[in-house]
Amino acid sequence: MFRLLTIKLPFRYFPAGTIIDSSNTVSMRHYEMILQHEPPSALVPPFSEAGFLFNTYEHLQHQQKDGVYILSAVNAVTRFADARCAFFVQSGKAVSPVAAPFGSIEYSSVLPEEVLDLFIRTLIQTVRLAGAVTLQLVNYPLCYAPESAEHLAKKLLTHGFVIGETHPTFYLPVSNSPFDVNLVPAERRRIARCLEAGFRFNQWQSSNSTDVINFLVKTRRQKGYTLTISPERLADLLHTFPSECTAFTVMDGYTIAALTIAIRVRHDILYNFQPASNPDYTAFSPMVLLTKGLYRYCQQHQIGLLDLGPSLDENRQAKPGLVRFKRNLGAQESPRLVFERDLSVL
Repeated sequence: MFRLLTIKLPFRYFPAGTIIDSSNTVSMRHYEMILQHEPPSALVPPFSEAGFLFNTYEHLQHQQKDGVYILSAVNAVTRFADARCAFFVQSGKAVSPVAAPFGSIEYSSVLPEEVLDLFIRTLIQTVRLAGAVTLQLVNYPLCYAPESAEHLAKKLLTHGFVIGETHPTFYLPVSNSPFDVNLVPAERRRIARCLEAGFRFNQWQSSNSTDVINFLVKTRRQKGYTLTISPERLADLLHTFPSECTAFTVMDGYTIAALTIAIRVRHDILYNFQPASNPDYTAFSPMVLLTKGLYRYCQQHQIGLLDLGPSLDENRQAKPGLVRFKRNLGAQESPRLVFERDLSVL
């Protein structure tokens, strides 16, 4: 059942850039904290900036249909949320996200310092009221928004959070320079071999996602792995977010040599979510050509960051071979921090 709790801030503040008129009065805005439990989508306050897909209400519903709590710091003048955090409670543990690469607190550049502090305190209190004894926040990678991610990390530590995990994500900054510039010579040769064999990079044009999912399931099974997302949820993701989730392939004629599903996490970030290679093409390493195609796609669509993802096995341990491969592509490393808070400690 939908529940709404509004907590008005007990103070006012002077925002940066305030204009003082001739009578020396200061224009001030108010914020209010709004906690919603399983709200109708139309009542969720819109975020004030171009936010991350994984924190939108539509994606939260994809993660889990029921049980979501959404805390928003709403600007009373604009009626937009300048901070938001969604969490789910499972067996006494509140998690953000429940099924996505990251969730945590997302806040705009205009949010005052003291409001962010109050938002974190309010989040801790509301999670307690929801019956959880611990809170886990998976932050977005530092490279996504370095200043705000670092600032948020420092804030969380001052509010009693500890770092539970840290794993690097590998990414390519996208510029006007060719993809090949930062490749090691061996990877350049692999691209040349693929092109000489007639392989072509393509964006998947068919509206039928079955072939994409079957390829991912089959190649994972051949390598002894399972998908990190169920085929049913993956199909729902592709159906629900057709503009944000796109399949790309490297084709040898009518045969898929490599394939990935990429997610436009934000207008300027593309996440290489589900890459897979056909084992019959191991000698060609078509994933290099696929990454080159993704990089070119980013250049064409004004996307400034290509996230190649972490390099972890099913036990969340680093895979040395995959780490080496991404470094050979010129990828840089950026930490993704997981914060935890024991709610029994005040």
